[in-house]
Amino acid sequence: MSGIIVEYHPRTFEEFFLEPLKDFPNLAEDLKADFFSYKAHGELPSTFGRDASYTQPYSAYKAHLMHIHLKLPPETFPENLPQDDRKCTRRKDAAIVYVQGELEENLYCILGVLYPNAHAKAREDKIMRYLARLAQEFRDAH
Repeated sequence: MSGIIVEYHPRTFEEFFLEPLKDFPNLAEDLKADFFSYKAHGELPSTFGRDASYTQPYSAYKAHLMHIHLKLPPETFPENLPQDDRKCTRRKDAAIVYVQGELEENLYCILGVLYPNAHAKAREDKIMRYLARLAQEFRDAH
């Protein structure tokens, strides 16, 4: 797929990036570059794991809200481990939350990084409904 465009959602940057940026100052630039390479060229970074949709709450599923398991530097997933088997443990878990445009499939919006405790945050109804609403707005616009 050519012409890939990756953007951060302007309304979620403070809430979902400031915490990980405290521990990983280069994360925003590195993550965007890695995400672009992953989507544009199929290059799987050593820090990217399983790429899957959220199924709960239903609004997240309906909005095609996605997440990628993420290892934060200096940690990486084993090189020979298939992507679907690359999962974070519940003690050291982070996830990239994103959505793809519905009609403009070359557009991606990174809504945030759930960190720390990505699994726990993904079970928080308020967080997930908020992200699902923003994802749906993005898909409706693109």
